[in-house]
Amino acid sequence: MRALRKQSSLAYVPQDSLFEPDDTVGSVLTAALERLALEEEERTARVQAMLSRAGFETINARASTLSGGWRKRLAIAAALVTAPDVLLLDEPTNHLDLEGILWLENAIQIANACLIVTHDRYFLENVATQMVEVNRVYPQGTFAVKGN
Repeated sequence: MRALRKQSSLAYVPQDSLFEPDDTVGSVLTAALERLALEEEERTARVQAMLSRAGFETINARASTLSGGWRKRLAIAAALVTAPDVLLLDEPTNHLDLEGILWLENAIQIANACLIVTHDRYFLENVATQMVEVNRVYPQGTFAVKGN
């Protein structure tokens, strides 16, 4: 087991993507960058690039009016805009349609490392380079393999 280097950044996307009633696509992405020491120009550039990359047409769309799939996409985009060293995703394909899943498969390629908890075996076949199954039936409670 390796330890994370000091100052490593993590981003976590929970299974359920919840936003405040007044949140907009832009405010969610901007808020994700608040804890990072970035110049205003860099923040703006990251938000604009992620808007385009994630397929959002407007920065002012209310998060609460988005479909479940677009809310999930927004939550993932908010994590990715921070350029984390490690991206943690809990059931990331929930609520995503096929187009959203294909976007996700490509989007997570920019992460240095990604830990995914999912039951979506088709998704794992396309993105996993190593898998660990957690189950009491295995010695030490896990079964690990390289590859998908």
